Amino acid sequence: MPGFFFRNCVATGELYPCEAVERLCDILKTGDVVTVDLDAGTVTVKDSGKVFKFKPLGDVRPVVDAGGLFDYARKSGMIAAK
Repeated sequence: MPGFFFRNCVATGELYPCEAVERLCDILKTGDVVTVDLDAGTVTVKDSGKVFKFKPLGDVRPVVDAGGLFDYARKSGMIAAK
């Protein structure tokens, strides 16, 4: 099931499939405000300034940047533009 979730995140472009190196669900609390930097591969907690790394998006990055699988296919010429 995790593979299906990851593919849907990429295909729809609605949720970035970032995988943190540490278990952030054990570190962050409800109400924490964070900034996600896709280029740097970091999650920064606003109040504490703590920075956590996440794994590179790799081959899915162009799809995510395009806004999803269909937008990527249109921009790369795989399917006709709208």
